[in-house]
Amino acid sequence: MDVNIKLFLPEIFITLFAFVIIGIDLVMPKGSERKHLARLGIIGSLAAINVLIINSGVTGTTLFGLFIQDGVSIFFKVLFLLTGIVILYMAMLYEEKVKNFKGEFYALILFAVLAMMFMASSNDFISLYVSLEFLAVTLYILACYTKEESASVEAGLKYLITGALASGFLLYGITYLYGATGSTEFTSISRILTGKEMSGFLAIGLILVVTGLTFKIASIPFHVWAPDVYQGAPTPVTALLAAGSKAAGFVILMRVMFTALGSIKPQWVLFISVISASTLLLGNLAAMPQKNIKRMLAYAGIGSAGYLLMGIAAGSVLGSGSVMFYLLAYLFAISGTFLAIVIFYNSEGSDSIDAYAGLSRRSPLLAATLFIGLLSLAGVPPLGGFIAKLYLIAAVVKEGLMWLAVVGVLMAIAAMYYFLLVIKRVYLLPPKVNLPIKIGTVDTALLYSINIATLILGIYPGPFTDWVMEIAKVLFRGN
Repeated sequence: MDVNIKLFLPEIFITLFAFVIIGIDLVMPKGSERKHLARLGIIGSLAAINVLIINSGVTGTTLFGLFIQDGVSIFFKVLFLLTGIVILYMAMLYEEKVKNFKGEFYALILFAVLAMMFMASSNDFISLYVSLEFLAVTLYILACYTKEESASVEAGLKYLITGALASGFLLYGITYLYGATGSTEFTSISRILTGKEMSGFLAIGLILVVTGLTFKIASIPFHVWAPDVYQGAPTPVTALLAAGSKAAGFVILMRVMFTALGSIKPQWVLFISVISASTLLLGNLAAMPQKNIKRMLAYAGIGSAGYLLMGIAAGSVLGSGSVMFYLLAYLFAISGTFLAIVIFYNSEGSDSIDAYAGLSRRSPLLAATLFIGLLSLAGVPPLGGFIAKLYLIAAVVKEGLMWLAVVGVLMAIAAMYYFLLVIKRVYLLPPKVNLPIKIGTVDTALLYSINIATLILGIYPGPFTDWVMEIAKVLFRGN
């Protein structure tokens, strides 16, 4: 049997820890604190990262070509595991805000990370679809976990309905691509399509697959779930959707567009470019009037998907490397922002942007974290987000997509506007309450670490950009 356990040993670790958490939770007294289960999940994630690093030289395919371990999958798996660690910690802070909290919440986060890891190693449309649905089911449950709140239930229902529709598009698209090529394996499809003209079956399959995947990355046309789900879901789940789920969507989009369909790049560049520009415009313009900070970040996340699609439209090593660097910078910016939001919500019980008035006088660290995180998302130097957007714009300019670069620059200015409105409230308006917000020692250390990471990626990006550009070459070896 074609099985190399070393290639998916990290996935085995996460699976075991998730089931251990469920087993311990079953025997625990009802109503008791379950934060130590999150700590167990963090330990499991750190163990999986160590396994990935130790076995980084072990690459190849297994499970009859369905599963691939290469530089790209290792990069994204480390990214997902780091995301999981931050989300598990956020969930610990959020635990007391949820009635009848159960340890299964932490296990579901680990299962979501596990599904993302399998997505990063998908080498076939079959494994891609199964891992994608595995992730979708866990996120449906997590989105409506606080079932006592109508907004959470509504979020879960909207997410489920939109996800089911997008899943249908994706499945039909895979069917058409199989009909056009006779294969579901990415490298085989690329080889079959080399030198061939676009056919009707192939065109329909491409359009349907990309349309289905736009759900996972929250871009046009399947973006409509994001604002309501971001606002209604528990904040740690919102952060998981913003950081982890988006990155998972882009790793499979990169596999499909660069590895499977890279040989017909001229036929899909304009299609992806139009989706990118439309997503940039909608996300950034719709974010401006928002009054809820999670809803504003939802539209900003849609805008970020537009930037990432610029890298896909470029269809080059520079474009794919820029996508990876953007996701790395985005992880720290968005996780720091959401950690600050969780701490603020635990103190004030509000996600209204107006509630953040005068935050700098009540907690300089939370204010600084929002300042750094939001400006990095906007693309302001000298932060990681600025370098990421600069590389993406350079990638599309290099490919002759000047009009898309202009849209990207204009929408970066728009993002600065609505993020600066939040920062204005934080620093320039008087606080409604003068009591300081208490922050724990671990919270403080984590916030400082995330802020420093965002600054390092902006001030000294060279080693990181060189690293991701070298990894990105893996996606183009067959083209």
